[in-house]
Amino acid sequence: MPRIVVSGVPTTASRHIAVLDGMRALAIIGVIGYHTRPSLLPGGFLGVTLFFVVSGFLLTRSMVNLFERLRFSYPHFLRGRVRRLWPSVLATIAGTAILVYCMAPSLLPKVRGDALPSALFYSNWSFIFRKLSYFQAAGLPSPLTHLWFTSLIMQFYVLWPLLFVLIFQLCRSRAARAAVIGALALASSLEMLLLYTPGQDTSRIYYGLDTRAAELLVGAALAVLLHRHAGRQDDEFAHDPPRWQFFSHTVHVHGRALRVTGTQLVNALGFALLVVFCVCFVTVDPQSAWLYRGGYLLFALLAAAMIWAGMHSGVFMRAMGAKLCSYIGSRSFSLYLVHYPLLIVLNPATRTTPLPWWGYLGQFALIVALGEVFFQLIEAMRGTPWLPWLTRAEHDADPARETAGARLGRRLAASGNIAVRMLGTAGGRFATLTARLRPGAVVGIVAGALAVVVLLLPLNWQTIAHARAVQLRPELALTAEQARKQLATQTPQPQQSPKSGRSDSAQPKNTDAAQPKGTDTTQPQVSALKVPNNLDPSRWQCDAAAQQCSVRMLMIGDSVTAGVAQTLQQHFPQAHIDGAVSRQFATGEDLLAQFLSSGEDPQVIVFALGTNGAATREQAEHVVQLAAGRPLYFVTALAPVDWTAASNATFQEVAAAHPNVGIIDWSALATAHPEYLYDDGTHPNELGTQAYEQQLYNALCPHD
Repeated sequence: MPRIVVSGVPTTASRHIAVLDGMRALAIIGVIGYHTRPSLLPGGFLGVTLFFVVSGFLLTRSMVNLFERLRFSYPHFLRGRVRRLWPSVLATIAGTAILVYCMAPSLLPKVRGDALPSALFYSNWSFIFRKLSYFQAAGLPSPLTHLWFTSLIMQFYVLWPLLFVLIFQLCRSRAARAAVIGALALASSLEMLLLYTPGQDTSRIYYGLDTRAAELLVGAALAVLLHRHAGRQDDEFAHDPPRWQFFSHTVHVHGRALRVTGTQLVNALGFALLVVFCVCFVTVDPQSAWLYRGGYLLFALLAAAMIWAGMHSGVFMRAMGAKLCSYIGSRSFSLYLVHYPLLIVLNPATRTTPLPWWGYLGQFALIVALGEVFFQLIEAMRGTPWLPWLTRAEHDADPARETAGARLGRRLAASGNIAVRMLGTAGGRFATLTARLRPGAVVGIVAGALAVVVLLLPLNWQTIAHARAVQLRPELALTAEQARKQLATQTPQPQQSPKSGRSDSAQPKNTDAAQPKGTDTTQPQVSALKVPNNLDPSRWQCDAAAQQCSVRMLMIGDSVTAGVAQTLQQHFPQAHIDGAVSRQFATGEDLLAQFLSSGEDPQVIVFALGTNGAATREQAEHVVQLAAGRPLYFVTALAPVDWTAASNATFQEVAAAHPNVGIIDWSALATAHPEYLYDDGTHPNELGTQAYEQQLYNALCPHD
């Protein structure tokens, strides 16, 4: 009997359900597209919902068959699920650790922190407790973030059979069982709605099994509704075809009689749902509040309807079961496991120019190729055909066939030495458990276990990662003095945003506005993308040789400001510099109002926020209002996130509307010099810190 595999989950059925191939293919394309370029496919994360519905459907369908035949064994059931998931997950951890150390060592500490939770299937709760957002994982996200899915799925496998056996025993009819499961799904969605607070982090809701169970339970309810008794052939529509299949109606259109049948309507429904998901992949915003207020449940119901439509013979079933869909669907789990670490490494946050279209195609081809290798070596069981439409190799799949490992274990167990006998017994049991696995999967288990153990060793992993990073990027080892010398040899960069690349700053409409009015342009001047017209450097002392400035500056920023604060304080001893990790723009507004109301009277205000969230026009105008006519600089934000474009454009608009507002274009400078940044593409390294200080000094003190 063929085995149907979805997201690494096996189940037994008497016929292949072709529509599931297409759904898994659609799901993995959406997920890969979202992780590759969220702005291009912002709704691709809905592919996870498709995976959840299909997983819940197949798992429950398998359990119902086993329950009715009185063949269900909970230990055997869990052993099968662990045998499916664990080798692939452990191999992913091992491969990711090696890949990251070789190519992106700054990520190694994050791999270390997530290796054990991922291996033991609780990484989703680890992310919740650590408040790590799925949708705002900018800069240096963990390459193992995507394993939250396998953790949640495994938790469902552990808990759902225990609950379902009660439902199965207490409710004797399909309708009653489906009603109870539906009520549980509604309860899960209601919990999601109650826990959701607009503007707050959604990690607890997105990662939690209790809040995402609705999508799995919708698939489970569908499996119960479509089940036929074990005495029949478990072909949902082989007996007693539904009445709608006999539906036929003639419609007259422009004098022509068109015959519409029930099968045609079901096929049309299937294609319509397919179009809906494709459109939503392109249009749905992952931060939309309605998703947490029933949106995920709605998409789960639509996915269930697509499964139902595709389980009836027709053109939709054939389209979803086409060879291309069958191939991608059969490899969907392997593609899911390999794509995320590869994309993180292939698209470093320090890249300042977008990839060409052929670059994305090349990355996708690499993901498909490595996904195929991973499938053949790790995921696929013995006897799995090379292609899903080929004949199964029954001889290799025979579970009764003794493996070489089992034979060795049996011989060692017969030894007279107690230690050797114990080793042989343990080895024999391991060989029995892994008998259906390919050799690559066994190697993956051992390598993954070793990787987790090594990563748990109490070593200075930050030092190890930094040493490897310096090998790849020597500028990370520069001292402050070395950085200043290197900057002195570089060609000065104009205070202007480039027309291409990752800089999000708008172009200045009038470069003459870069100097205060009434100044003698033959003398040394301050320089910035736009200088406040009331900035008067004669009010403070400047030492160009030492780059010391006595200006009373109030600077409010985020972790970028906090990282450069010590250096800035050395060069601006009279300045009040306040930076904090993850600071939002609104928090900065409150701090500015607090400092000014407490009697602080700065000569210049520098506002360096916008990295951790988009700044609205109203918020920027409020900062200008709080400045009360004082010279005010906005510092453009740079981070590998979409909202910096909107923030920087807002700063430009506000500066153009207010003469006392200027722009320090850090985004343009760092975009032109990616070597100024750490691997997260946001925070300046020592070279960038010195460049940041020079840019700020040039915006406040006259220079040649």
